[in-house]
Amino acid sequence: MKIRGILFDLDGTLIDTIDLIIQAFEHSFAVCLNKKMPRAELVKYFGLPLRSAMENYVDKNQVETLCAVYREFNLKYHDELIKPFSGVKETLSVLQQRGIKMAVVTSKKVPMAKRGLQCMGLETYIEAVIGCDICQHHKPHPEPMEKALSALKLKAEECLCIGDSPFDLQSGQAAGCYGTVAVSYTSFDWQEMLDEGNPTYILKEMPDLIKIIDDLNNKH
Repeated sequence: MKIRGILFDLDGTLIDTIDLIIQAFEHSFAVCLNKKMPRAELVKYFGLPLRSAMENYVDKNQVETLCAVYREFNLKYHDELIKPFSGVKETLSVLQQRGIKMAVVTSKKVPMAKRGLQCMGLETYIEAVIGCDICQHHKPHPEPMEKALSALKLKAEECLCIGDSPFDLQSGQAAGCYGTVAVSYTSFDWQEMLDEGNPTYILKEMPDLIKIIDDLNNKH
């Protein structure tokens, strides 16, 4: 078998957290800066750790306050605002039955990532969660993906990396993954996703992943 593992991004890939993230950003800018940010501006830095994203909008001396307000909102409304993506749970169940190991590689901290997985009933399928709090470098750097490979005890060439942002795919490519997969339901500008992420495969919906893996594994 060629493909033995999948490295998934979390937000926007396995769980629909778009409303939560957008509202948390909007709330932070409204409370701290009395400012309304256009959605297109907010989406630009999805996939980066919160602090790194905030540094694109404000002076460094304002970042800490913004992050604190964001986290407070996120904590309060997380369970209420996140939603499942169609077919995700069913797909992970099929992959697990076929012996595919799965990890989540996220720019969130591990406890919040695990909370999201539990809310959606996905935690039993995921063998490792790599968050920004256990990495020195963040996506697009290869370190988070390399940590996931190590946790799954797999080689990069045995794994696919799946995400909704160019940072996810760039991290997977830098780590040497066999291929990268972009979800077409991303909030990112699609042309930017293609140009900067350069995905090997595209998923219209998560169940499409089963056919991609089957096709690859039947070739070998």
